[in-house]
Amino acid sequence: MFDFLRINRGERRKALIIEGGGMRGIFIVGVLQAFEDRKYFPWKIIAGSSAGALTGTAYAANQIYIARDIFFTKLISDTFINFKHILKKDKHIMNLDWLIKDVLEGDDPIDQKKLRKSVPVIITGTNIPDNGDPETLYFNSKKDDLKKILTATAALPYLYRGFVNYQNHNLLDGALLDPLPYDYVKSLGYKDKDITIILTRQKNYRKKSESFWISSIYENYYKDPKYKGLLNLLDKRFVRYNNFLDDLETNHPDLRMIYPPEDFKVNRLSQDMESLMKGFQDGIKSGKKYLREIHKMK
Repeated sequence: MFDFLRINRGERRKALIIEGGGMRGIFIVGVLQAFEDRKYFPWKIIAGSSAGALTGTAYAANQIYIARDIFFTKLISDTFINFKHILKKDKHIMNLDWLIKDVLEGDDPIDQKKLRKSVPVIITGTNIPDNGDPETLYFNSKKDDLKKILTATAALPYLYRGFVNYQNHNLLDGALLDPLPYDYVKSLGYKDKDITIILTRQKNYRKKSESFWISSIYENYYKDPKYKGLLNLLDKRFVRYNNFLDDLETNHPDLRMIYPPEDFKVNRLSQDMESLMKGFQDGIKSGKKYLREIHKMK
């Protein structure tokens, strides 16, 4: 099935951009499962943040099943999320170090030799300098320490204690400033008609400002004055995100964007197996629909 989707040598370069979103990433897994099942891999580059970077890495290694199994086992385990650590400032609430080590060094790890032969996966990280403004850094699966950058891109503020230290940078969640590295991909020469974006929120979704309680948690945890730039980012990131989506959806009609359906119910920290299974199936359906549409355009 879908043999017509195999790429000929003369075809244009194509780029895949994948949004993060915690457990909402189960939708991405479904889309990429549909692609991998049909041997659809026209990409010359994959770029993503957080869960998007992890699933994109597994897909690039032709091992999307690893991401699928993570969502249905490790990400819903007490070993990964432990809210009993809320009052323990030296304990992660989100144990990314354990998760990424298992993904790369466990019983059935990502094949890093195969990954190095595949296309580059660009992984975002947000550098938090002391007394300065945060900045997005772009790491490469072929050149950088995969354990460090996969941990950094998913290190949610407060839930991951402290920072991921790499190359003299203090890194947190790559989605804080650049959840969809479209501008970076464009800077490499890709045209809108050759870019596909997988999102983890429904079409027309827009972020709201953080609640009073979440803002208070951030302000207390990052109360050192040197983190003023980080607090400003956390307070205003919804504005940046919404403006970015407004621009993509209004001014870039040639982009191909894959959204979850309107009844998609998975949120960032969902643990319900039934909801996750439906989210996975939503992704598979959306992936198949995308492939049918590609076929009609040929």
